[in-house]
Amino acid sequence: MRLQIRAVILGAALAVSGMPAQADFSVRDYCEVTLKASEIDELAWKDRLSLEQSHQGPSKALDVKLQSLDAQYGRFRNQVYAHYGTTFQDYLRYGAGHQAAITLYLEQNVDLKRALSDASSQIRSLRQQMESVMSARHAAEARR
Repeated sequence: MRLQIRAVILGAALAVSGMPAQADFSVRDYCEVTLKASEIDELAWKDRLSLEQSHQGPSKALDVKLQSLDAQYGRFRNQVYAHYGTTFQDYLRYGAGHQAAITLYLEQNVDLKRALSDASSQIRSLRQQMESVMSARHAAEARR
């Protein structure tokens, strides 16, 4: 399955990044976590879409598979937060409390800002594709 290959790649990337877990979370850390989490989200949406497109059978079985996939990618995201010595909740609090500094950092790091914007656009596109495929599936099931 594509997920297993991506999981190995992600794990290797985290292991070799050389970034030790930190108690002092910085704006740079926040932005790096945001990018890595966005990359994970993009992979998750690609896998969701692939699963939705290839699934044969009832929607209930697909829902179970999608929930399993979401749980697996949730663990990957949690590994990223842990790698930086934080949790999702603390990450959100940090972002809310440091908006001006984050904005300034991204203005000074245009490539990172562009990468985050590209990832966000890709995720939005994948979500729209998923909605379209799901709508077609539901319409086909309703006709049965």
